[in-house]
Amino acid sequence: MKDFSKEIMQVEKAGNEIFWQGAASVDQIKTLENALDLILPEDFCDFLKTYGGGGVISEEISGIESNDATLTNGGTVYGDTLEVRKRFQLPQKLAVVVWENDEICWCLDCTQASTKLSDVKIVNYNIFTRKVDVIISNNFERFFAQYLELRSQ
Repeated sequence: MKDFSKEIMQVEKAGNEIFWQGAASVDQIKTLENALDLILPEDFCDFLKTYGGGGVISEEISGIESNDATLTNGGTVYGDTLEVRKRFQLPQKLAVVVWENDEICWCLDCTQASTKLSDVKIVNYNIFTRKVDVIISNNFERFFAQYLELRSQ
């Protein structure tokens, strides 16, 4: 995954407070994959290894907090995915990366991932219709670049 240091500095210069959950180990990423029964794309795994999760306060990207993939706190991929699976019948092949205010649910669509690909789409899971209705981005790296760009203005 590309180095986003400059883009992150731009977000901070725009007056946004940023919080990162801390780098996740390869072992914890594997634990997360096993717990969710999914194969996560390389670019998202790179994000977890670098940042763990987080981002702009109140607009964070779900991740692995404190290098513990099994935490079920809000703001963790594991916790957010389990919550949406239980409450809104999230399909097994989706992993939540943004879960805000019981409304916004953006997910990695790991349906086609049989190996660690970097072209796993980010989709909107509509919790009201309980269906995927929009492709947000063609891969996580592009999603993250757009996330930072929108918050640097």
